[in-house]
Amino acid sequence: MIALKDFNVLLIRLFLGYLFTSSGLCKLTEGHFGQLIGPPLLIQQLTPHGLRTFGFFIATSQVIVGALVMSQRYSLLGLIMLVPMNLGILTVTISQNWQGTPYVDAVFTLLNLAALLYEWHSLKFLVLPEQTSLLFPPKTNVFFPEWKMPTLGILFFVVACILSRFSAVMTSSIATMAYGLMYVNVFGNESVKLLQRLVLGMSFVAIMTFTWVGLFHKSLPFNPMIAIGFAVLGTMASYLILIIGTMVGNYKMSQK
Repeated sequence: MIALKDFNVLLIRLFLGYLFTSSGLCKLTEGHFGQLIGPPLLIQQLTPHGLRTFGFFIATSQVIVGALVMSQRYSLLGLIMLVPMNLGILTVTISQNWQGTPYVDAVFTLLNLAALLYEWHSLKFLVLPEQTSLLFPPKTNVFFPEWKMPTLGILFFVVACILSRFSAVMTSSIATMAYGLMYVNVFGNESVKLLQRLVLGMSFVAIMTFTWVGLFHKSLPFNPMIAIGFAVLGTMASYLILIIGTMVGNYKMSQK
């Protein structure tokens, strides 16, 4: 089984990857893609100021960087690129005096930095070049060496960016396949055991719920927050089961 610390960082990478791919696709579809952070109409808001192209650049960059973070194989590159993006977002929310938002963005930034510190042995040559050899591969590459599946997932996200200008349904469909490929890549690791797969499976259900409920929320016969709430609670409950199971397993090992 992947150690709990390693699994927690895996969840951080998946979360940050989803957070930014969905945010970028939501902007590109002008709000017709489920996501957690806005503003969904950024491109429209920038257009009167002659910054429409810049808006597309921001949204597309979010998708590409998020896809790299989610890929595992190229996560370290994505996490490095995500730092200035997170700091830029945090600075904007503070300068605009948005209530509460800076605290949320600060949490995302801290998660980003924590995921990078996890790879300290691979990155410390940047600050300690005279004391460090370049023989430490990123842990993500040790756990997830496969490159074909995540690369294909990144390409699907690129296709989703292109389709976003034509059809929100097609964009969501291609993005669903991209998310699926990223999760298949993770599930393909035999070190990921049953309880961890349960958590990952519920997190994928939550992602799909956000994606599709966000697209059809106006036409649903029920409050979409109910479906989203169940998906999030299911993920949290499965993670709690994992924690309890890990504690029980460690206790039994210590009694032998």
